[in-house]
Amino acid sequence: MQLGQYWRFLTPTALPFTLEQGRTMLVDRLTGAPPRPFQARQFVHEHATPGDPADVLRTLDRFSLEVRFLMSVGPEKGPLMSEMVGKLPEGARVLECGAYCGYSAVMIADRLPAGGRLVSVEVDPIAAEVARSIVDLAGYSDRVEVILGGSTETIPKLAGPFDLVFLDHWKELYTTDLQTLEKHALLRPGSVVVADNVGEIFGAEKYLDYVRTCGRYESEHRPATIEYTQIPDAVEISVYRGGN
Repeated sequence: MQLGQYWRFLTPTALPFTLEQGRTMLVDRLTGAPPRPFQARQFVHEHATPGDPADVLRTLDRFSLEVRFLMSVGPEKGPLMSEMVGKLPEGARVLECGAYCGYSAVMIADRLPAGGRLVSVEVDPIAAEVARSIVDLAGYSDRVEVILGGSTETIPKLAGPFDLVFLDHWKELYTTDLQTLEKHALLRPGSVVVADNVGEIFGAEKYLDYVRTCGRYESEHRPATIEYTQIPDAVEISVYRGGN
């Protein structure tokens, strides 16, 4: 999201959330608290049962609701991702752009069919470290690879094609990264692209216009809310048709 679009979070619906996030960020800065992903990792390692993916996700939800907000896909939109992954064939390959703390990586890995693999790309070294730790705690290091790097630079180096792509990083990169996937033949007809946080507040109009009008996708828009809030949001599910 461009800086000029942050005004969207000052609307009456989002303002209480925005003020609370500002308050907690100030408290963490004044108290010298570690980065939020490190806080989440410590909480999960202290409270979750190792090797129990469902408990790891529940514990991340607890942290988000009781301690500090996390930009995870969350328990409302999470079942949608589980539904998409559950339809994949054996040996499916999944790409995630934006690992953050590993929530969606654990959720995807838990539903991967036999022989399935997830590649998760994360630009922030702290988040990548935490994601690997959370995935390992859940017991899924054998099926998830977290790559540290920018998505736009990393995508051309990946081996595909991917059966499912989950876009959950910087919204202004969604269109560029999807076009890069197309350019490098990393999608095939029938590949599903799930884009989170495409509600009006995030300013994802360019991406939505592209998948709906370029002629390469069949798209479905599903209303939702921002994770752990009642602020309106949406998810776009696009099935790749192929073509130039």
